[in-house]
Amino acid sequence: MPFQYVASTNSGKIRRGTSELASRDAVIQDLEARGLIVVSVDEMRRARSADRLTSWFLGTVSHVEKVLFCKHLAIMLKAGLTLVESLAILIEQASTWRFRLIVKSIYRRVEHGERFSDALAAFPQVFSPFFVNIVRAGELSGTMEENLEHLSVQFAKEHELRSKVRTALMYPTIVVIAAAFIGFFFATYVLPQVAGLFTGLQGIKLPLVTVILLKVSAIARQYTFLSFFGLFGGIYFVFWFVRRKFLAPVTHLLVLRIPIIRKIVQDVNLARFSLVFGTLLKSGIYITKAIEVTSSVLGNMYYKRALGRVLVDVQRGQPVSETLARYPNLFPRLTGRMIGVGERAGKLEDVLGYLSDFYELEVETTMKNLQTILEPILLLFIGLIALAMAFAILIPIYNFISALSRL
Repeated sequence: MPFQYVASTNSGKIRRGTSELASRDAVIQDLEARGLIVVSVDEMRRARSADRLTSWFLGTVSHVEKVLFCKHLAIMLKAGLTLVESLAILIEQASTWRFRLIVKSIYRRVEHGERFSDALAAFPQVFSPFFVNIVRAGELSGTMEENLEHLSVQFAKEHELRSKVRTALMYPTIVVIAAAFIGFFFATYVLPQVAGLFTGLQGIKLPLVTVILLKVSAIARQYTFLSFFGLFGGIYFVFWFVRRKFLAPVTHLLVLRIPIIRKIVQDVNLARFSLVFGTLLKSGIYITKAIEVTSSVLGNMYYKRALGRVLVDVQRGQPVSETLARYPNLFPRLTGRMIGVGERAGKLEDVLGYLSDFYELEVETTMKNLQTILEPILLLFIGLIALAMAFAILIPIYNFISALSRL
């Protein structure tokens, strides 16, 4: 049986991999001999080829489906139904055909004696390590129903947090797309109507901005189809390109430097850190494993790196609050102090729940303020573009009229 391990270097860099050694102890000894600090070593069951194909083909599912899956499964287990019976009912209740196929595959694996957590792990695009580890902790501690309820609450909060961010970004996105449409319409329809007028203005030197606009208009008019897809394809490419993994060191650092964006990114990552870390601890997962899983679900790579170093320090016996205090740019003093209070009082999970609610409220407030700031800025931006285009048309006409008046 192969083993999947997570280890850390002395500098805090997380290493993940698999080992074919005969036992868990042999894997641990091998990792320590290589100078690595062992975080976790777990048995890894090989996914069936059909399930691997299903996972790749179906992709992921929505947070709402995961919330309903966890909630309904917890209710049925509390009512006394077996796991196999509960999964059979959930197959019929799945809201989409994609999720129905996934639940049916999980049902077959559990029916043949496989652990529920291992069956979930066969679909990593749907069930994250966070999800699988909480279910595994529930299996080992006999608290499956409670852990599933923790998951349903976590996914509901995660869905709400994402909805707030998307709602706030929807307005500027619509404005940018509308501005692109207006610019394209202006270049392909309005400017060609007046281009003939400018060619007839003998002896009048056209401004540079007018010359550029006329050339752009001529190209857009001649290659309308290509220009349209080139414009919006270019916008899509920019958004796609900046999300590539090899650019993460630059883009993730940049968003932590822009004043308003930095506040949003920081609050979102802190809210997710508090929510996931607290949920894992509440579900009975030991603290080093909880930190390792939490680092894998954070969006910003610099938060991931910081938690990797925190993990090494915690394994050496240092409190979480002290290690977080070394990264004041990522974890504000309030976070470290609150976690320190929770550690001393033995209520770390409750404190993390409070911090999660606090930072979610901060995200909502910041997003509202951002919308208020962006509205006049975007309107001013569109107005300046329209003004520049108007001047590009009116200035040559004004110069021509002035030349006529001097005759």
